[in-house]
Amino acid sequence: MVGGSARPIILALGALLLDGCDIPHHDVAMSGNADGVVISYVGDVAETLSLARQHCAQYERVPVLRQTKDENAIYVCVRNNPAPGTGS
Repeated sequence: MVGGSARPIILALGALLLDGCDIPHHDVAMSGNADGVVISYVGDVAETLSLARQHCAQYERVPVLRQTKDENAIYVCVRNNPAPGTGS
């Protein structure tokens, strides 16, 4: 049997071990090219936008969310055309 003074230590260690079981989620670009990217996500789809921006920026494009399905966000990468009359 565990003595009274050891019990708080064991409970604290148990809590630390259980706390370490939380696996942080990461949004992951599953596939993509200059035309778009599919990002697997957990939670809020809005959190995928920065990853989509990073991907599309490689091709000098910006992401536009087209669809979400089965925890996948599907973005298309479109050219960021300047407004008419602003030059190129």
